[in-house]
Amino acid sequence: MFSNGPSRRSVLAVVVAVFLLGVFISVNYWRSYRDSHQIPDPSAGGEHEQLPAGLEGNGKRLAFHDFEWGSANGTVTNLAISGHSGKQSLRMSKKLSFSPGIWIKFKDIKPYDSLWIRATGYVWFSCAPGELKCYLVATCNHNGVNYKYMFTDLETANLKPDQWNRVAIDYRIPQPVNREDVLQAYFWYRGVGEMLVDDVEVKVYAAGREKGSW
Repeated sequence: MFSNGPSRRSVLAVVVAVFLLGVFISVNYWRSYRDSHQIPDPSAGGEHEQLPAGLEGNGKRLAFHDFEWGSANGTVTNLAISGHSGKQSLRMSKKLSFSPGIWIKFKDIKPYDSLWIRATGYVWFSCAPGELKCYLVATCNHNGVNYKYMFTDLETANLKPDQWNRVAIDYRIPQPVNREDVLQAYFWYRGVGEMLVDDVEVKVYAAGREKGSW
């Protein structure tokens, strides 16, 4: 009886340690996911901005996703055997509500007084255009809280079903609270069916920069 005491205590200590480690990992995963995809009040971000004409054609690519990696035949992937410029795209649904886009800290962006981004992508859907519940979002994040949240509402963008549609959002980057703040852009699908996304691209533009001078 007494010889089993230390062994049982050791086993119990290991079980408790594993449990606490699991809780720690889960909490930190949730905090990271929340910071990346916090869902604010959509009514607060419907305004639009326009990239100044002088900056057109003078952007630098920050991110590009064409989804030509992996196999769309795999049972665990969210890839579709259909693409805008290639052979594959990303299948979005309730199981995959947020697309890749950009997640970058301000300290990793060159500090100019007037910075813009333009996020673009191509979408394919088969529902009625008024039923396409999806936003193309641009926002900044400070300690888990979004600020200057903006979006293009695909439901009201006059898109056409059963073909690839280009969508875009222009966004003037605000002054950050600190250099650890995060700039984000992504598609947020809120529908009940499916939608395909392809060739997601984010470019940054700086006032005062001549073409090719990055």
